[in-house]
Amino acid sequence: MIPGFGATTLVYSENIPALAEHFRVIVFDPRGAGRSDTPEGASMQMYVDDCVTMMEVARAAETHVLGASWGGMVAQNLALTYPERVRGLILACTTPGGPHHVSPPPENMARFLAASDIPDPAEAVRSLYPLHYSDRYAAENDASIVARALAGAELRSRPEGRLRQLTAVQEHDTHDRLHEIAAPTLVAHGEDDGVVPVDNARKLAARIPNATLDLYPEARHVFFIERAEEFNCRAVDFLRSA
Repeated sequence: MIPGFGATTLVYSENIPALAEHFRVIVFDPRGAGRSDTPEGASMQMYVDDCVTMMEVARAAETHVLGASWGGMVAQNLALTYPERVRGLILACTTPGGPHHVSPPPENMARFLAASDIPDPAEAVRSLYPLHYSDRYAAENDASIVARALAGAELRSRPEGRLRQLTAVQEHDTHDRLHEIAAPTLVAHGEDDGVVPVDNARKLAARIPNATLDLYPEARHVFFIERAEEFNCRAVDFLRSA
């Protein structure tokens, strides 16, 4: 499981227990976030190779791979570079990148990037509610969302770490190679995603051979948290058949 931009293993706290009932789960903080170091330089290939290193340490010759947002970009490149290591692929709220990427409104991206620089973790996570969660979910779950943010406050990404991850984003463009992905692929996305618009999911599903597209109505960028029970069941069923 590969976390998204600036995120740590905690982003999957609502998913890991359910998946771990059926699979051995490997999840880590990408370099530039959490407990991992910040490299002097960075590239998409470096992050892909880090995933392979994690697999080797875990003695896993091949794995299913789940990546959300930025992690989904790394996952695509992993599946293209090391197809023999990827048994099944889940791409959540992510994009093929490059000139075919469908961008959100500029003010949404500005809000998304600015949140990382807000010192107060509670204020930072609340600033992202309009992008991350449906209005109803945010209102009903404010306490638990903030508690999760406070629990991981010491693991927040550093500015230089986020810069390294953004460097990899600039290199990401899989559009013309998506037809090469051999692993069974599930593309999952919130229909109201304000960070990575849902048309990106449609592009991925259209170009990856035999991909399955699952859309979550009224859900936004981190639908896999808001709709965790539904998503977890779907992911388990898909990967068990992959």
